[in-house]
Amino acid sequence: MEIKEMATMLGMRMKQENEAQRFLNAREAFNGSVELRTAFSEYNVQRMLLEQEANKEEIDNELVKRIDARVDELFEIITHHPIYVELEEAQNALNEALKTVMDTITAAITGEEPSGCTHDCSTCGGCH
Repeated sequence: MEIKEMATMLGMRMKQENEAQRFLNAREAFNGSVELRTAFSEYNVQRMLLEQEANKEEIDNELVKRIDARVDELFEIITHHPIYVELEEAQNALNEALKTVMDTITAAITGEEPSGCTHDCSTCGGCH
């Protein structure tokens, strides 16, 4: 069996894990949320307007303040929305599960378990 086929099989198996299912469900909820899609669209438009205004020769500081305030407001709305929070937490959990798989593959290749080195010697029990 080719490596890509094995990777596909592993991916299909990983898709059945709780972390992947949680992420897929959260992504579906996110994509189905008109409220979040609308907020994201406006956020992107406001950021584009802010950039355009900042690049003008004569900047309207009052307009920049109003746009900047709206960008901040939209950012808060988005990042505190329960669907967005769940998506972010689910993505982090899936990333951690995938990291564990990659660490296992790396250990099989190198014969060494990942050290978890932070490159900060104060957190270390000794060099690997």
